[in-house]
Amino acid sequence: MNRIEDKLREVAAGGAASSSKIQDMLWNFGRWLNDEDEYSDVIISSRIRLARNIKGFPFPHKASDTELAKILEKARHACSKCKSLSSARYLDIRKLSDWDCKYFVERRLASPQFVESERPSLLVVGPQENISVMVNEEDHLRIQCIEAGLGVKEAWRKVRTLDDELEDNLNFSFSNKFGYLTACPTNIGTGMRVSAFVHLPGLSMKEEIESFMRKLPSSEVAVRGFYGEGTESIGSIFQISNQLTLGRTEENVISRMLQTAKELIARERDARDKLLKSDRIRIEDTVYRALGILQNARIISSLEAIKLLSTLRFGRELGLIEDFSRIALNQLMVLVQPAHLQKIYNRDMNAEERDIFRAEFIRQNLEI
Repeated sequence: MNRIEDKLREVAAGGAASSSKIQDMLWNFGRWLNDEDEYSDVIISSRIRLARNIKGFPFPHKASDTELAKILEKARHACSKCKSLSSARYLDIRKLSDWDCKYFVERRLASPQFVESERPSLLVVGPQENISVMVNEEDHLRIQCIEAGLGVKEAWRKVRTLDDELEDNLNFSFSNKFGYLTACPTNIGTGMRVSAFVHLPGLSMKEEIESFMRKLPSSEVAVRGFYGEGTESIGSIFQISNQLTLGRTEENVISRMLQTAKELIARERDARDKLLKSDRIRIEDTVYRALGILQNARIISSLEAIKLLSTLRFGRELGLIEDFSRIALNQLMVLVQPAHLQKIYNRDMNAEERDIFRAEFIRQNLEI
């Protein structure tokens, strides 16, 4: 077994005991953090999200707290009837601490906008963490599935099944002319958003990211940062997703995104090969400097840690470093984020204390 994965399990076994739902989830990594496929060198994970609204209620931004509470209870009841959500966790966002909320954003189970809202809201998380439902985000329900690599078709199969199960118990707002009605006009139609979490160090180092993105039709594809809309890229990691759904079938949206993703994969792999051939010494220097800092730093921020782990992942994909698995590095990039670190050590820390504990945690897991 990979050495980092051994270390992660040691830390998990020695962690502080807790009966909280979140502490229980901490080391049970979701499917997208435990699996990989032939495209995982570039595509970290893929997600399909459906926007749905319950007929007879205004959209969340127009609804009163009383209406939002009714929507929440209807959604909770419907979710409890779904086979896809058997053994799911139900989390009332307003009852969670700020750190708990940030944890779910870092875990990619909730959006920053969702946890920051003061509306009555609910997060439903499936036992494998690949399926989740946000209740009272921008729409009444945001149904999502995340899979490792380019697992778009598998994500669609699971989301479609859950959508059908929910529709057996809820009357969704639907127009024969326009399709599913949503709060944002760009989601009207299928209500589907297909996105991929991509690692593009090769294109970033060759400064070809912008030229590639410019070739993508802005009306078709959106490029976002590490945490999605309104955020910046970290460590050459981006999120790409479809823009419009009106007038398109679900299969058409998926097909277009798969085509874009595969073109991006080919371009990134080509950029990596060219860099290794033309500038091997500089690439090796960049990778081994990152490893040296991570193995020896005593204080490190989450931003610097993610950037350096991204560089280490790049070196691993180029065959320069063989001691660390891709899955373990993906998991570390999640675990070093602030809320996860709070949960790992099961204590409140200020920013400086987190930076010290983060450096220690990374050193423990990157010992060779």
